[in-house]
Amino acid sequence: MDILKGSGETETFDRDKFCRSLRLAGAPDRVVRKVCVLVAQELRPNASTEQIEKKTARYLAKEDLLLAARYRLRSAIMELGPAGFFFEEYVAAILREYGYKTQVGTIMKGHCLSHEIDILAEKENVHHIIELKYHNRRGVKTDVQVAMYSYARFLDIAAAHQKFEVKKHFAWVVTNTKFTKSAITYAACMNIQLLGWHYPKSGSLEQLIEEKSLYPVTVLPSANRFVKEQFAKQNLMFVRDLLQHSRPELEKKFAIHSSLANRLLQEAYGLV
Repeated sequence: MDILKGSGETETFDRDKFCRSLRLAGAPDRVVRKVCVLVAQELRPNASTEQIEKKTARYLAKEDLLLAARYRLRSAIMELGPAGFFFEEYVAAILREYGYKTQVGTIMKGHCLSHEIDILAEKENVHHIIELKYHNRRGVKTDVQVAMYSYARFLDIAAAHQKFEVKKHFAWVVTNTKFTKSAITYAACMNIQLLGWHYPKSGSLEQLIEEKSLYPVTVLPSANRFVKEQFAKQNLMFVRDLLQHSRPELEKKFAIHSSLANRLLQEAYGLV
């Protein structure tokens, strides 16, 4: 049976591959067998990978919220943009949890031009000049052109600052998807730090999130579009931030119905 990939291409549904994706999310064999059977039984020709994922996440959530969050994390990050969040703010918040001081959207003077930097991070007297590449659909990789463009800007900035500051400077490229092989090769050659999905092998984006439970609120099963927009307006980013509010506070601050506020809090407690 053919399914529709995020890139727009079709491929034959591979049940073994699908089941492996559940194991990668940490699902035990019992859950893998159960969910694989349920999803396969309900599968329809030309179903999209997004539809399959949402159905799978619903089944996983009944078994274990943490499993569902891990399984849906990549898509939840992609939903940050449409919900009104800025990927820059989310990444900056993650870095702060790991001891970096961050500035978003700052202007830095280069030798030739001034540049707007997505994130300027500082830790242990080192400046990290970070270029972000956000994608809102799967199947799109961050390629070598992004790394080359980022490095050219980095060189211009470093040339202007190295004469006046003791701080060292390092270039980063951060994405919510994967990198192409050429991007990885170029970055290794030029000493550019890459951070993305499944990269690097140790300390990838999803690993940084999972290690400190920095899940975005978009991962919660009950967070519909209205809820996401309300959270975005108040800059409520992490699931754990929900736990700072009581149910009445959520109702009042975010104009959420009592039953929905209660479900969101239950999910947040279950996940964090």
